[in-house]
Amino acid sequence: MFHSQIRLKIVPLAVAVLMGSLSAVAFATPAQSFGSNITLNADYSLGGGSVLDGLAAGSIAGNSFNNGADFFLSKSDASSNSVFFHTYGFSGPSTYFGARASGQGKFFASTSARYSNVFTNNSDVAQMFTFSFNVSSGQLGLTGAGAGFADLMLRVSKNGTDVARDHTTITQTLTSADATCMTDDLGLLGTYMNCASANDTDASGGDSGPFSVSLGSIAAHDSFTLDYDIIATVSGNLSQSSGSGYGYGCNLGALAAEMQALTTVGGCNFPGTAVSRSGDPFGEPIFNTDGGMINDPGSAGLNGQFSSSVPEPGSIALMGLALAGLAASRRKKKA
Repeated sequence: MFHSQIRLKIVPLAVAVLMGSLSAVAFATPAQSFGSNITLNADYSLGGGSVLDGLAAGSIAGNSFNNGADFFLSKSDASSNSVFFHTYGFSGPSTYFGARASGQGKFFASTSARYSNVFTNNSDVAQMFTFSFNVSSGQLGLTGAGAGFADLMLRVSKNGTDVARDHTTITQTLTSADATCMTDDLGLLGTYMNCASANDTDASGGDSGPFSVSLGSIAAHDSFTLDYDIIATVSGNLSQSSGSGYGYGCNLGALAAEMQALTTVGGCNFPGTAVSRSGDPFGEPIFNTDGGMINDPGSAGLNGQFSSSVPEPGSIALMGLALAGLAASRRKKKA
């Protein structure tokens, strides 16, 4: 993956402690399962307070056509620190999910969506397994001055071991001038997010796919667990900046009067922001059960399938002995 102006710097102790403590408390509350394949989670804090369960505080809407849930949460305090979530997942004729976390001022927010399924090779021979899917546009970004952190991970794993991963992180200590955009990628998903930007405070990923990730050979009658995660995490202690934020307007609680005055002269101040988001598309293509694609503008889909039978080790050994015998026979005739 291409990196633009990657700068490796020693992070100040205070910021290192902040980021360490945030990673330690991430997802401190229990996740919730919806249907048989979808799990959602969300945690947040405002103004440096305790970490709270976002799912318990937010609004969760179900869907009668699919097993899953659509989760929203918008929270703010008197100091205009705020967080916003939109995390969703549905499993059914069309399976799709996504996660978005953003915040302003002094905050922490982390949310995840997971698709999990157990697949069994019911045939009498080893088979290759391929997991195919699309990903819609994603985003990471920071605005304002101060410490900020935005992190996005897309991950496909087999029995708990990563097979494909796109992990992109933007970190800022004081201003956008010292921001860094770094990646820790694996396999095909590494092409999803792009760190190329003028000052490393933004990263983006376009509509991508289909990705077809191979999970290797699965022995006859063996089972394995496939997990596909989207995890969005942001935090910050970001001061006000001028301009427009990530989906936030100028009306922000205690600052409303000041912002109204600024708006009359063509300006608007708001707390610094951080955003992290990604998800499966609500558009074409989707996959049939036989692996072919069909166009359905109202749906998205994931497809896991067995294909390309692989010879068992015993069969390979017998084939090797047969070839060796044939070669010996030819040498004998030649002699």
